[in-house]
Amino acid sequence: MEILAGILIVVILGLGYVVFNLNRKVIKQEGVIEYQVGYLRNVAYLISESKIYIEQLDEKGAFRSDDEVGVFFNFMKEIQETINAYRLPEDYGKTTK
Repeated sequence: MEILAGILIVVILGLGYVVFNLNRKVIKQEGVIEYQVGYLRNVAYLISESKIYIEQLDEKGAFRSDDEVGVFFNFMKEIQETINAYRLPEDYGKTTK
């Protein structure tokens, strides 16, 4: 009977260590995820701001497509349209509790 109690105590302590270790790793990964979400939000903000800026420049019609600057500007608009596909939704990374 004492051997069975000793084995049970060792198993309980082993499982307690496993749970403690896994919880510590989850907490560490939550910090990494929060950092990455913040980074992605900053990138999404920059994408949105650059879209607005390019649209403002395009409204003025300051760049014509018949010169080198105009060709480059049209290329930049195409790049911006491609980048716009990677914008994040407004509620990305917000916790729902």
